[in-house]
Amino acid sequence: MHRYLITGTDTDVGKTRLAASLAIALRDHGFEPTIVKLVQTGAAEGAIGDAQHAGELTGLRHLELARFWKAADPWSAALAEGMPPVHAEDLKLVLDRIDGPIVVEGSGGIAVPLNRTQSFADVAQLAHLQAIIVVGLRMGCISHTLLTIAGLREREVPVAGAVLTERWEPTEDHFRDDVARAIGERTAIFGVLRYEVDERASIEDAAKLFEPLFAQQMEHTN
Repeated sequence: MHRYLITGTDTDVGKTRLAASLAIALRDHGFEPTIVKLVQTGAAEGAIGDAQHAGELTGLRHLELARFWKAADPWSAALAEGMPPVHAEDLKLVLDRIDGPIVVEGSGGIAVPLNRTQSFADVAQLAHLQAIIVVGLRMGCISHTLLTIAGLREREVPVAGAVLTERWEPTEDHFRDDVARAIGERTAIFGVLRYEVDERASIEDAAKLFEPLFAQQMEHTN
């Protein structure tokens, strides 16, 4: 079963675009995925959230599990509204009820707190999600990626691979090569999501990066 968590090395690194791309790849291979945003923060009631945005880009099912208006981690956002914090067990139960493949988008990085003791890593562990790491190509991303991989493996969350993203501007070849060399020993790299203003064109191109996931599945089936 294809069940993935899209997590980032930071906030605003292109997770929503990659979630949409993976969902398209699944669709193109005959699946009917659901795009899920675990916790949407920084969005008022009625505003378009990440899941809805990805759903509109792809035409696929989407679902948002929790929402807070404050642009902060989910724990801080819940406290700001005087609401109970989100718990990983509750999110896991909802994910378990969704039929078919799921593409789950986190918020920021894997260690972002849901409450006093839990983070998005707890959701991935409980719901048996494979992680795909979105690496925002800027200074510091190597350390952030390696720490993310270490944190996921400590929680026994499988890492399917990583995608390097030119989220803010095109990057130099030598910089991408340095990042790929540093993290490629620890996890597979699906490729680079190039800088592209046109979101629809970008996600269609990025969908092709995930072909190795389906090649692996065919090998296991045979």
